[in-house]
Amino acid sequence: MSKRKERDIIAIIGRTNAGKSSLLNLLSGQKNYAIVDKTPGTTTDTVVALMEIHSMGPFKVLDTAGVDEYSELGDKKRRKTFEAIEEADLNLIVIDIKRDDSLDLEIKLIERVQEHQKQALVVINVFDNQKVTEKHLAKVKQRLNLPVLAINASNKIYHRKLVDFIKNNYKKEIRDIDILPNVNKKGFVLLIVPMDEETPTLRLLRPQNMALERILRKFAIPMLFRLDLNKARNSDQNLVQEEFERYQTLLDLLKSSCEGLQLIITDSQAFDIIPKWTPENIPLTSFSIMMAHYMSMGKLTLMLKGAKAIDNLKVGNRVLIVEACNHDRKCNDIGTVQIPRILQKKAGGKINFVFNFGRPFPDNLNQYALIIHCGACMIDRQKYLRRLLKAQEAGVPITNYGIFLAFAQNTKVIERAIKPFAKTKAP
Repeated sequence: MSKRKERDIIAIIGRTNAGKSSLLNLLSGQKNYAIVDKTPGTTTDTVVALMEIHSMGPFKVLDTAGVDEYSELGDKKRRKTFEAIEEADLNLIVIDIKRDDSLDLEIKLIERVQEHQKQALVVINVFDNQKVTEKHLAKVKQRLNLPVLAINASNKIYHRKLVDFIKNNYKKEIRDIDILPNVNKKGFVLLIVPMDEETPTLRLLRPQNMALERILRKFAIPMLFRLDLNKARNSDQNLVQEEFERYQTLLDLLKSSCEGLQLIITDSQAFDIIPKWTPENIPLTSFSIMMAHYMSMGKLTLMLKGAKAIDNLKVGNRVLIVEACNHDRKCNDIGTVQIPRILQKKAGGKINFVFNFGRPFPDNLNQYALIIHCGACMIDRQKYLRRLLKAQEAGVPITNYGIFLAFAQNTKVIERAIKPFAKTKAP
């Protein structure tokens, strides 16, 4: 696959004090990973544990707050738990039989899990000095219609039993997708890396690293080129020509080599330059579009339709700009400066921008005319897919930084940029 390590996600859900944190500790094999206490509502936010289950691969385990705390704070906790349910591949519903035998709340949780097409298993936490009869176990299985395991989550001897229960009942989905599907062994792949003011020192960005790993794994040859954006956009045409010739010299060298040049991947913010400077017979895309293809499991068409909504924006519309992480922003930042400037120019007036950087995805999406998301290299694919789904459910068009910047140039640029992902067509 790629350097990015994809993890399946398990959410541990249920009532307060049912033993969810104890189950996380049992599963992780670490007694004090999550705080366990008799005080109701001890878990106030989602606790994350990373682990490996042998023969199943890497997992992220989410220990969530109880869903039966009815207060203003409880509502906030519940929303976080519901978010975990929607992102998880598998939900472990923990039950404390001695507190409520009706299972009505657990049934509602199962309905929510199934509504989002997620998997669920049931764990009855048998506290010390407590017993669960076969008759009781059969009743729970019949009522919930799911596989059920009864264990004492506080006793480490049940670790293997819990792991085997998951292994035997969880149907792992194959989510492999080639990050650069049309790259082959023969030919250079040129990566355009401007390294502007926001580029971190001593490392490349994650999409650049992921592209490098994929290119090398396919026995192709990566070549990196630092484009000087200040020269390329300068009002002094001599400086522009100097940068153009430097780029053309490298292109000519790669094209005339025995390997040849099979693909160029550019930083999206250089879409106003690189397509014009590159012969049309050379395939061209961007790191952000590569990430949109990879993270969305090939659903570029959805984001292409979202980009088309740019043409319908009106003065006064609200646009949500989302980045999965946050960072120190400089004068010509893509999210806060470049994209807003392009949108307001297209709309012919003021657009109301809302910026969501490194924070939970908002719930009230229907107030926005458009959502523009970054390449999402810093979050789980499950979280990203949930965001796409939430936008679709709200009927709000959503697109990606790279697709937006290509579309903003002209139709030819966007058609060219998605062509390396052969199955996707422009809207």
